[in-house]
Amino acid sequence: MNNDEEKTDPVMPLPAAQENQEILWEYYQSYWHNSKFWLGVVLFIIFLIFAFIYKKTVLDTTMNPRQLKAALEFFDISSQWVVSEQINEDDFRGIVLVPEVSFRIRNVGEKDLSYVFLLGVFRFMDNGKFIGEGYQMVLRRSLPPAGESARITLKAGFGYRASSAAAFEKYKKEWRNSLCDLFAKSHNSGLTPVKTFYISRKIAGQDVEIEIK
Repeated sequence: MNNDEEKTDPVMPLPAAQENQEILWEYYQSYWHNSKFWLGVVLFIIFLIFAFIYKKTVLDTTMNPRQLKAALEFFDISSQWVVSEQINEDDFRGIVLVPEVSFRIRNVGEKDLSYVFLLGVFRFMDNGKFIGEGYQMVLRRSLPPAGESARITLKAGFGYRASSAAAFEKYKKEWRNSLCDLFAKSHNSGLTPVKTFYISRKIAGQDVEIEIK
């Protein structure tokens, strides 16, 4: 043997179990450092967050018309006629009185109530003639079960014209009884009738109230 020949140690094969462990370790190392893996994890977390928000804001607040009507309880109800505008024209000087109804809502359902749209349609009782309508979006902050709202007021856009509120009182026998049909909508429930209020013939600022017969 030549002294110049390079001596090499023989390569001993690794045991099968150890070789498998090293292969798995290399696999895990590349797996955990893979950017596509972490991108998938982030996207999955974002999906879970959006699913949670969707559940809280849509699924948990969804109501059908029957559920919405059953969840609304009206109390502390009052009604009257109020001055809606002053008119100062060449052919007429006076005021316009319109019907108004106010109330509070109690949530007697099992879900929170939020973003409830209310539409009040005012009509004369004898012939059903349309007087006007009032509408309002209420409960922008969720009303939990057994919770009570602040006072809500709806008034019509049209009514009676007279020279003064006293003139209305003078001709009170000519007044016609009126009512307000209330409709409600919450999220995707659809507009549904929930209550009818009978309007008193009391004029705001006056003590006399004519009973409906």
